[in-house]
Amino acid sequence: MRKIFLLSSLLFLKFLAVYAQKSSPTSNIYDLKDAIAQKLVSVKVEGKGGHEGETLKLICKNLRGKYLRLRIPQGQLMEPADSAQQTLVVSTELLLAVTAKTPVEATLKTFCTQAGEMSPKAAEVFAIGAMAPAQLCNLLKFMAEKGKTDGPNAQTAVWCLLSGRSLGSIDDPELTRFVAEQLGKKVPAYKVKHRTVEYLPGERAELGKALVVEANFTYFLEKDERVLMVLLDSAGKQIKQVSKEELMKAGEHRTGLRLEVYNLNSDKYTLRMQTKSGKVIKDMEVEF
Repeated sequence: MRKIFLLSSLLFLKFLAVYAQKSSPTSNIYDLKDAIAQKLVSVKVEGKGGHEGETLKLICKNLRGKYLRLRIPQGQLMEPADSAQQTLVVSTELLLAVTAKTPVEATLKTFCTQAGEMSPKAAEVFAIGAMAPAQLCNLLKFMAEKGKTDGPNAQTAVWCLLSGRSLGSIDDPELTRFVAEQLGKKVPAYKVKHRTVEYLPGERAELGKALVVEANFTYFLEKDERVLMVLLDSAGKQIKQVSKEELMKAGEHRTGLRLEVYNLNSDKYTLRMQTKSGKVIKDMEVEF
């Protein structure tokens, strides 16, 4: 009798577990790619015009007549049919209720992952790609947690992470530090100011031309020296004298610097404080 009671109890507990699983609020949530693979839904993704913000329209149709919720994860890549246009990444996770009766439409927020390519036009077709690399997913999560997803430096941070743009272009110290950590680089001691760009669908989306580099340059002199600052290109050739020669006392010095670079090509440069004879006091790498 006792064995029968125990067996009945176990069967009842198993029934409760199965029922709880079926009635769980998360049991009918499917990731986008899983739902497509299981032929639960069909999905069409098209551009609304542009590369940043609310740029994609997703149209989802239920194929099984089973109510479900569709999860479009943060970090999902969307690949354009036209390879000249930019691949977009979903910046904000979306949970979409899909009923059996009518197709559901939703707008996806994205960032562009390829600086310099064309910003997608309206009605351009996109395919659902892979998930973004770990570094980009980390950045998207960080920006969401810090409330920076809709900020003015979010797209710049993505381009700096993925497209090799200068970290000095991110005008947000917290974001700059995070991207630098992801790339294993030092936080730059300078800022790059760019020309303002109006991004238009169908045209290149990129940081504007670098106009000015601003920096605080600190150096130490063991004795009184006549010093000047010069700018060297990536080949080590002096291309510009930044400051006039000046006699400076021994000790530590800190000077503010505003260098106009609008007439220079994007490259890696070196700001060098040196004596008139050419002895190097200090170098600082600058990229724009």
